[in-house]
Amino acid sequence: MKKIIVISFFLFAIYAFTEDFFFGYGFGKIKNPKNYKFYTLMFDFSRPIRSSKNFFFQIEPFISYVESPSDNFEIGLSFFTLYKFSSGNIQPYIKVGTGIIYLSTDFVEQSTHFNFVSSACFGIKFGLKRISFYTEGRIRHVSNAGIKEPNEGINSKIFLIGLSYNF
Repeated sequence: MKKIIVISFFLFAIYAFTEDFFFGYGFGKIKNPKNYKFYTLMFDFSRPIRSSKNFFFQIEPFISYVESPSDNFEIGLSFFTLYKFSSGNIQPYIKVGTGIIYLSTDFVEQSTHFNFVSSACFGIKFGLKRISFYTEGRIRHVSNAGIKEPNEGINSKIFLIGLSYNF
């Protein structure tokens, strides 16, 4: 029950201060039972880098429900550099970043629950007057940076859809 209360408070606090949120599905391969599946919820806080129209700094808190190998969760915070190729109604973009992640699941590949997460992303934003839609694909790597063995890393692919509302 405590986990549900903490997670609910975390989600509400982040939602109250953001305009962009994403929901997605991720999957990867692990040794046992060979499938890693999760559903994730992410919130983006973006600011332009200096006075650039194309480069942005993003902070992205996230939380995920892990379906397989067992019911668990992930929670973390990533920092991204985002580049938009256009500023029109259709905006393709790329972003790369790194951050921290807590995995509640025990893995053969990882000896620690606190790890680092790195991602490379490609997406498209479809903007209307006050509302925008996103679609994004990611490649993600999770490891403990050699702090403790084993440290084989967990690679996954994530597909996201997002929504933004400008007040």
